[in-house]
Amino acid sequence: MQQTNKKGLITALSCYFIWGLLPIYWGLLHHISAYSVLAHRIIWSALFMSFVAIGLNYQQFKKDCLHLIHNISQLGLLILASIFVSSNWGLYIWAISNNRVMDTSFGYYINPLLNVVLGVLVFKEKLTFPQWCSVGLATIGIIFISLQMGSTPDLALAIALTFGIYGLVKKKLLIHPFTSIAFEAWLVAPLALAYTTYIDASSWTAFQNDSYTAALFVISGLTTSAPLVLFTYGARLLPLNLLGFLQYLSPTIALLIAIFYFGESFDTNKMIAFSFIWVALGIYTASNYTK
Repeated sequence: MQQTNKKGLITALSCYFIWGLLPIYWGLLHHISAYSVLAHRIIWSALFMSFVAIGLNYQQFKKDCLHLIHNISQLGLLILASIFVSSNWGLYIWAISNNRVMDTSFGYYINPLLNVVLGVLVFKEKLTFPQWCSVGLATIGIIFISLQMGSTPDLALAIALTFGIYGLVKKKLLIHPFTSIAFEAWLVAPLALAYTTYIDASSWTAFQNDSYTAALFVISGLTTSAPLVLFTYGARLLPLNLLGFLQYLSPTIALLIAIFYFGESFDTNKMIAFSFIWVALGIYTASNYTK
């Protein structure tokens, strides 16, 4: 068991470190339209996930395909999942290309608490008093930053909401995560190919005269697929409360990158707003450990 947990910890930490460092990677493609970057991310992810889903787990893949054939509603859920995860990727890439990395950090910090709210609304889950307190503190933090900015933190909330609904849909899918992720990429890959062929075909010229950009495009499929594979293995080997605690590593790294690499301002108002979120997450995590 100890060896299993050690392997799970290594894979989960690797996943969250990669996710946390991704703003630096996407920042390298600042000279390319965010929409074209998203399209290439989808295309190359679809290719890499083909190897993962079919090459590494072929028997399970066949089983999942049969399940989808006999359960059309599951295919509908896959389409919804592909829409929301692609939207989340697009918002994330757009935020980084527009020097709003801190918004992505804020969004992924509040995502676990938004998941709690979605659980109450959709699955009628019951919350303990500390969990209600954590949701309330997070709400205060959002209201505070909204008042200081003069508008709601729409980008952060959109990132949190798209990823939250994506997780909600995934909870209802009864197929292996590798199969699901592969289909999610395959379903939107034709749209991505159409965009890079008919709307903005200039990105493909990188494969003729810009090997650096071309390599970044191709590797984007790996940087998307690899952490998802690591997360899947980590989730199998670790208890959910530890996995939930580790997920805060990614937005923390992103916040530090936003401040010290991208040079984004972290003033007193943002510190106060983030503090509300941090305290809320601390209460929520502690309440899970005391169950």
